[in-house]
Parts: sequence; C-alpha cells; structure tokens
Amino acid sequence: MQLVSGVHKHYDWGNHHFLYEFVGAPLANAPLAEIWFGTHPDGHASLTATQETLASAAGPLPFMVKFLSASSPLSLQVHPTAEQARAGFEREENAGIPIGSPQRIYRDSSDKPELLIALTPFTALCGFHDAASSVGWFRAMQWSDLANYLEQHGIEAFAREALEGNALRIPDQLPPWANDLRAAYPNDPALLIALLMHRVELAAGECLLLEAGTLHAYLNGSAIEVMNTSDNVVRGGFTHKYVDTAELLSITHWESSSTPVRRATNALPNTSTYPTTGAFRVHSVTSPATVPASATPQLVACIAGSGQGFSRGQVMLLNANEEMQLTGDCVVIATTSDTQR
Repeated sequence: MQLVSGVHKHYDWGNHHFLYEFVGAPLANAPLAEIWFGTHPDGHASLTATQETLASAAGPLPFMVKFLSASSPLSLQVHPTAEQARAGFEREENAGIPIGSPQRIYRDSSDKPELLIALTPFTALCGFHDAASSVGWFRAMQWSDLANYLEQHGIEAFAREALEGNALRIPDQLPPWANDLRAAYPNDPALLIALLMHRVELAAGECLLLEAGTLHAYLNGSAIEVMNTSDNVVRGGFTHKYVDTAELLSITHWESSSTPVRRATNALPNTSTYPTTGAFRVHSVTSPATVPASATPQLVACIAGSGQGFSRGQVMLLNANEEMQLTGDCVVIATTSDTQR
C-alpha cells in the first residue's frame, strides 16, 4: 500500500475552498476544480513517498479517479463511444491538430464513461425528459413557440434548431436555476436544450452513471468521479472553451429517460457496489471492514473519517492481490479494473 499524490487542476469553475480543505492542502488564490489520480498523459499522478509516477509503479491504468468541486456550471457536454473516439482521434491526427490545441476534441482514442458519486449535495443536468412532458411544461410556462416546435419536431430537431438555427428564442421568464445559467452565459442557445433536461439534486452517496452519448452538465457541488483513462469531451455550450455543435449533435443520444439518479447496492456487510459501464468496478467500503484484494491494481480513496495511516482526501494504491484492513471510522471508494471481483 502506497499513498498517491494527485495532480491539481485549476479551472475557472472550481471551488476556492472545498478541495483544498478536503485534501488538507494550503489555500491558494486559484480555484481548485479537480484532482486527478491516474496515468493519463495530461495528469500523471505519483507516489507520495518516492515521487515515482503511478504508471511506473502500477503500469498504465485503464481508469482514472478524480476529486471534483464546482462553484459554477461546467460545460454542456457529451462523451464518445470507443468507436467514435478512435475515429475522432484518427481524424484530428490526420488533420494535424496538435494534442494540446484548444481546438482539439479527441485527445486520446478511448471512450469516457463516467460514474459521479456526490460528496456533498450536487446539482446537475443529465438526459432528457420525454417530449410530451416537456411540451406540457412549456405550455404551462406560456412558452408557446417552444412547445409548438418541440411537439411538431421532437427533441433532436429542437436541439439542432436551438444550436444551429434561428427559429427559437430563450424565454424572458425562466425558473431560477435557468436564470443562473443565463446570468453566467448570456444568450447561450444551449440554455434552450437545458430546458429539456432532467435537473437533478443528488444527496451525498447518490450517483450519476454517464454512458457514452449522455448529454450532461454539472452545475454545483463536490463529488468523486471514476472514468476510463480519457479526456475526450465534446462541448456544446456553457463554456469559454472550444465548442463543436455539429459533433455534439452527431454523438448525443436523444432518447428520453427516467430520472438518472442511481444508488449503490449492498454486496457484503459494510460494502456497496456502484453501477458502472466502463473498464472499472467501484465499491464503497465502511470500516471496520476489508477492501478485498483484486487481480489488478486498485485505487482506494478515503472520502470520510480516518483510519490507521489513512484519512479523508487521501488515495492509496493497492498492488494486485493486496487487500487493505480499514480501521477507525473511515469510508472509502475502491476502484479496480478487475471486472470479476
């Protein structure tokens, strides 16, 4: 077992306090948005004691763990399938777009399914209400033009017109959460798409399972994320970064869905399993208990309390076939690529 030091990412939407305090780091002027624990080229984590890269110690991991804290909205975005990621990466390589270019979308050739587990109350937009429900809401809000267009053309055509056309207008009167988005990003047509989406409020421990093609935007809160080792993000609004509406429209799944909020299920005493579709398995374990050994290396993140030599905000590397005894009052999130565990 070895402690791992993550890579700090200072984005403008980040929180000025939460993650600094969560990991016990000194406060700084820059907002701390994410801390990466993985072997992605854009954020190589390292062993705390030796500064050896995590990749050198454990080999390239197919998953990445992040701490995330948002004080303002992240972009409206979607992630590709594996096939779409390979094709997009090859297309941009052939076009000669540098990996570090702001106009680069596909920075690697991997898909990026994500699991987000709330550490605090967490607000997000994720997936779509069925069109009939949205039409009814639009009419109740007296947004007749929007209701008529959606009723006649459906969700995908509505979204395409919002981003690429000029027939739809953002209503003057909006619910408070949408007004907050408009204040942050005035006249952004992505707001029209947000009105079609589930706005969810997760309690600590609840999660979102974000498969390829699921349109989403994080609005506020702190969480732990697990994903494939990828940084492929296709953005459509609520951002000052590069937006590619055509690519977003082409890879988003436009089918409606029920509420996207998920919960872990109990597998063993003091152990719960989160739903995933990526190259990883995720468990929540509460002491006193054992984090069982895995056939492959795993990362264990302490999200609450403390135990012997391990406390909130720390992440431990367990080597293959190594287990961990949890003491004290700690709660951990254990991630492994051993899908048979």
